[in-house]
Amino acid sequence: MKVLAATLATLLLLATCSPAAGHLDGVPNKCCFTYQKKPIPQRLVSSVFDTSSSCSQPGVIVVTLKKRELCADPREKWVQE
Repeated sequence: MKVLAATLATLLLLATCSPAAGHLDGVPNKCCFTYQKKPIPQRLVSSVFDTSSSCSQPGVIVVTLKKRELCADPREKWVQE
């Protein structure tokens, strides 16, 4: 029984110290999968940034004054303005 407990403890320790978490560095933090359809009034916008080039589709993330993050299609005219 002690051998089993020691083996399980060792496996658990190895799993938590695994370098697999380092592989997450290449995963983009924020991507857009759907777009906001209606234009967002500029007076409500705090900041804007592009999604990572490693995302499956392009996107612009619009952060509102209330800290909401909304995705917009960068090809839309209202987003380009």
